[in-house]
Amino acid sequence: MPRDVSFFDQLGRLLAMERDAERARSVALAQSMTLHERAEHGLSVLDLETLEEEVGLGGRILLTLARADRAPFPSPLNNGDLVAVMPRRAEVKEPARALVSRATRTRIQLAFDRSPPPFINEGLLRLDVVPNDVTYERVRAGLERVKSLDKGAERRKREVLLGNEPPRFDKPKELEPTRPLNPEQADAVTRALAAEDFFLVHGPPGTGKSTVLAELAAQAVARGERLLCTAASNAAVDHLLELCLDKGLRAIRVGHPARVAARLQQHTLDIIVEEHPDRVLSRELFDEAFDLFGYARRQRTQGRSRERFSNARSSTTEAKQLMDEARSLERKAVRAVLERAEVVCVTLASLQSGLLSHEEFNLALIDEATQATEPLTLLGFIRAPKVVLAGDPKQLPPTILSQEAAKAGLAVSLFERLLQDHGEGVKRMLREQYRMNARIMEFPSQEMYGGELRAHPSVADRTLAEVLSPGAQVDAPPVLFLDTAGKGFEEQVEESTRSLFNTGEADLIVARVKELLAAGLSPREVAVITPYSAQAFQLRERVEALSPDVEVDTVDAFQGREKDAILVTLTRSNSEGQLGFLTDLRRMNVALTRPRRHLFVVGDSATLSGNAFYARFIERTQNEGGYRSAWEWPEP
Repeated sequence: MPRDVSFFDQLGRLLAMERDAERARSVALAQSMTLHERAEHGLSVLDLETLEEEVGLGGRILLTLARADRAPFPSPLNNGDLVAVMPRRAEVKEPARALVSRATRTRIQLAFDRSPPPFINEGLLRLDVVPNDVTYERVRAGLERVKSLDKGAERRKREVLLGNEPPRFDKPKELEPTRPLNPEQADAVTRALAAEDFFLVHGPPGTGKSTVLAELAAQAVARGERLLCTAASNAAVDHLLELCLDKGLRAIRVGHPARVAARLQQHTLDIIVEEHPDRVLSRELFDEAFDLFGYARRQRTQGRSRERFSNARSSTTEAKQLMDEARSLERKAVRAVLERAEVVCVTLASLQSGLLSHEEFNLALIDEATQATEPLTLLGFIRAPKVVLAGDPKQLPPTILSQEAAKAGLAVSLFERLLQDHGEGVKRMLREQYRMNARIMEFPSQEMYGGELRAHPSVADRTLAEVLSPGAQVDAPPVLFLDTAGKGFEEQVEESTRSLFNTGEADLIVARVKELLAAGLSPREVAVITPYSAQAFQLRERVEALSPDVEVDTVDAFQGREKDAILVTLTRSNSEGQLGFLTDLRRMNVALTRPRRHLFVVGDSATLSGNAFYARFIERTQNEGGYRSAWEWPEP
């Protein structure tokens, strides 16, 4: 449908509504929880003291903290969290701000962009996780840039994005792939390379979307193109980096090392630039500057003579000049390192950072494009003339807190809107999947993909028995539904977060984990997932006691992952048949398509069967010998 540039203003308004909803939720959580409840849920960390201090890239101050009693944290923070730092018991006008650069069960390293206040070393500390407005400001500025594309090729790009002009394609060239591809994968690569504006790669679970993206990266670089690989999440960008490294490409990861997987940190800009001669010199200048700042501070505090104030002023002035020179050398080193890269991997939100302001790209690959909001995804179109978006609109949509913004369109990804505007000709769907036993695949294929998926012969008949100890006896058909109807396993509400948990289902899940591990299944090949964070929280400690290698997480956190055995606790059990966001079938599509060999689902058919999707799922398990009643199942 035709649109004018006011469309981008509307996106900006929806974005502001979402930011307001995030702030309101943060305030509501803070008001509804005690300090100790906040600590239990990883929103605060209490009674910390400083152990170490060092200088990192860009003159960042790195502080390592631990609890005074050295006890583990009830719930560890995440690398990359923005935190407010304040005294544990005293009041301060303004807390210090820092990023969590490394977090373990017992230690937290914080990165400060400027010298932290004196209270950091003067007693016990408290950290609060706080909302981060940086992404919002970058996306808002990006929308303004897209709106202002008004001349020549840039104007045409804007009109294609608005749906007013059709995308263009060159004549496809014959493809010589670097590895074998099935016909659909080869066609997706060929057509994406021929796109002059954009192309969509639709990758249902296990169909080799990563294979297509890796091949696209290799082909583009071989053609002399400079490549940008980006996505909304750090995990997705890390995955793109690994794909490029596996192809032997010179790829570099831009972003705070705190937000990059530990195994990939050696490929981050921050780490690589440390060896550059200009960075080595800048470190020395930073050290001199900090020494001078320290001298100036001592001059001010040791007396009030005119001579001391004069010494403090001159030392401060010299320190600032050294800092400016050090940062100039550092920028020079960064540019030199980036110029050598064939591929730059960075999150969409960081595309607007100053680091990349001078970098130009021929092609952008955007992964997980159906999970990102449209305003965020548009940032990729600012940085490259051609963009390939990869994702699956039948899996998780963008996460939107504001229901008003979601209903007004913010929950529709740019991938979906471009498909609606320009039709099937701009997309290639991959159909052959290399993950699931065929019986695991069949139900989601029928329900979500019109029955078009097919299992590759190498995976179609794989079973759990093949990876258990010889002679192990476990009731484990490819799909098993354990029905708790009538058992009285009612759902409960976690008061502080209002999320749901179900103790009866949790007991069955824990017993099943124990059974599978006893039968010889590797703990690294089993995972427990649930739609509800409170259920994951209830289960995590109990499952970790069996093995720390068994993962427990929400469905949303597990998209893109796979294991031999996936155990799903649906959690909902109530007399009204209320399902809440279980009615978002894309979330359940993710849950049902994570396993390779065995899917174990626990749920209450009396609650679930009012929904046609779940009724059909339960009926299929009954027809295929995969239905069990909890009344006949061994007691946990």
